[in-house]
This record gives sequence, C-alpha cells and structure tokens, in this order.
Amino acid sequence: MKICEVSTLLAYIATIYIMACIFYMVLTKRYGTPFNDALKNYPDLIKIKKDSGDKRRTIFYTGIILSIIGLFIFKPFGLCF
Repeated sequence: MKICEVSTLLAYIATIYIMACIFYMVLTKRYGTPFNDALKNYPDLIKIKKDSGDKRRTIFYTGIILSIIGLFIFKPFGLCF
C-alpha cells in the first residue's frame, strides 16, 4: 500500500490563501462598487469593460479545462487523490 504525503508548507500556504480570500470577500461585501457606479455615466466604457471581462473569462476557463485534461493525462500525483 502506497502512503501519499502532501507538503506541509504547501498545505499551510493554500490554507492561508483560502482563509484570506474568505476574509476579503466577507469584509469587502459592504463596500459596494464605486468604480462600477461611476462607469454608469459612460456607456462606452461599460462596453469596453464587459468585452475585456469576457475575453479574460474565456482565457481563464480555457486554462482550467486544459489543466484538467493535462492532469488527467499525466496523473502527476498518481494514486494520491
């Protein structure tokens, strides 16, 4: 039987990052969106922002899909998942 170990340092870094993200989301929820509110006066800028966001979203999701495919093919963690 193979025993799988995860780097303790990596686990701590991942946990710190996740907790910081949750902390950020909870505390900034009440701040609102002053930048988006200011953009309402400029419809051309809203379109530019939306187009840019769509492109970045597509690239990000493509990266996720390619990463999943790569991990499925190469199985870098073997039986450790």
